[in-house]
Amino acid sequence: MGMARGRSIRKYQLPLVEWSPAMAARIVRCFLFIAVASMVVSIAGRGFAQEFRVETDIYVGESTESSSHTVTLFEKSAVYEFVDSPKQIVVYRNGSSERSGQFILLDLEMQCRTDVEVGRIEKLMTKLNRWAAEQKDPLMKFSANPKFEEAFDAEHNSLTLTSPEWTYRVATVQAEDDAAAKRYQEFMDHYAALSSMVYNSAPPGPRIALDAALAKRNAVPVEIHRTTGGEGKHPVRSTQMFTWRLSREDRNRLDETQADLANFKKVDNEEFIAARAEKSEKGKAVIRGQSK
Repeated sequence: MGMARGRSIRKYQLPLVEWSPAMAARIVRCFLFIAVASMVVSIAGRGFAQEFRVETDIYVGESTESSSHTVTLFEKSAVYEFVDSPKQIVVYRNGSSERSGQFILLDLEMQCRTDVEVGRIEKLMTKLNRWAAEQKDPLMKFSANPKFEEAFDAEHNSLTLTSPEWTYRVATVQAEDDAAAKRYQEFMDHYAALSSMVYNSAPPGPRIALDAALAKRNAVPVEIHRTTGGEGKHPVRSTQMFTWRLSREDRNRLDETQADLANFKKVDNEEFIAARAEKSEKGKAVIRGQSK
């Protein structure tokens, strides 16, 4: 032990290594592979974060009882909206540079489905906006080209869009990430247009303006108060509860929907809407879904 303590400690120096050109190229390729792999993992992580759910309830007037309840699941490749009453599912699939986006409407009672191309909806909305702009009804005319005064209270995260014809007062929260906020905006814009088509109602311009105001702040709504025809008139309130992941139950519902998509009878749009309108006349609703 004494001898070991008494020994001088020799200093070693690693020899310099001269890499051959081939070896240097291999090392560079290795570092590039690691960098690309890290980017892929990062992008995949952000893609997974885009999976989320929104639970929505709509209240008409001063009622404390929800008139419509929906659960909307943002899965990686599509959006699925489950409506409680009447039992129905709306599926939205994103478009690409080569094809238009698509809605698929499933009626669980009649066990049938119809496919609606987003391109077709957009063409109809162009015609609807042109027609609405020429109407005397102030709400219809406003919906064709809405102009709001916009204000945002950063301290309370509250957004207000006001006009003499239409007002939104919205409590907001930050989206999980920018991609989630963008997905929500895209779906809601197209869904509002789909609702206008199915209900034969006013253009979706006001809702699209609200979506844009939310998206530029990377925000999503947790409560929306809407009045039309003047402040305080015709109030509609909706609540949205966001969960930034999908549960096992959610994934089971998605699996069941895949089976319905494969098994339900496919009918054209006119037949599907006519059948639902007939049920509506008997006291049943058509497509309720999100608040416009």
